[in-house]
Amino acid sequence: MSQLLPSAISAIKAIINRSLDRSEEMWNSTMGKVAFSHRLDEETETNIPGHPYLKDNEYKSDEFIAMMVDMRDSTKHLRQAISARIASVSEMKRVFFEVSALLPAVAKVIRDEDGAVTEYLGDGALALFQLPKEKSPREKAIYSATRASQKCLHALKECINPILFERYGLPPIQIGIGLAFSDAIITKFGLRPETQVKVIGECVYFASNLSKGRNEIFVHEWLENMWPTGEKGMIRFSKKSKFADVDGFLLEENQS
Repeated sequence: MSQLLPSAISAIKAIINRSLDRSEEMWNSTMGKVAFSHRLDEETETNIPGHPYLKDNEYKSDEFIAMMVDMRDSTKHLRQAISARIASVSEMKRVFFEVSALLPAVAKVIRDEDGAVTEYLGDGALALFQLPKEKSPREKAIYSATRASQKCLHALKECINPILFERYGLPPIQIGIGLAFSDAIITKFGLRPETQVKVIGECVYFASNLSKGRNEIFVHEWLENMWPTGEKGMIRFSKKSKFADVDGFLLEENQS
């Protein structure tokens, strides 16, 4: 269900390498040199699934599955130098390239499963999957979020870490993934003209807390309770764990 096809692996690797080429150019052009800035054209569209536009002073509510992907040990990588005998980059440069490889690869996998990254949070990403009311589309959204999470782990193993090693000699990075659902409010936050469209809901909080594993996917108990019965033969839930005050279940592919 969640294996990456050779064509997908090729596409993800191409995205990672393009992103790292750009990151190397940015690093070499900016760090330690004169001040540099680039202004992006303003856009009125949103990247919230099912809600492509939002008017000023408008707010909506909807149900979403939130998926949080978070890189482990980025602060350690930033603060502790790695030996030049092991890798060609260290500290800030290392983290910059690790994030440059991780984030676009994760976004590609999520987009291919009909989700959308709505925020990049330093060394991680928040993605949303709209959760329809009707049973069949609702189950499809749950399957999509599950596949996206599993494929992110496959992409880490088959694409991201091999490229980081090939290009810079870096050891493997690890990520945690949290999945949760709830109602959420969609509106603009901030002070004009620097407002941002954001989704605020328990699903975001729960998914964030559950993204603390190491190459693991944890599912909030509400989402585990509503899991489609037929899908449970392909995955299994185990190892109920608590992160802060949030209960989650480890999601694993069923190998039997």
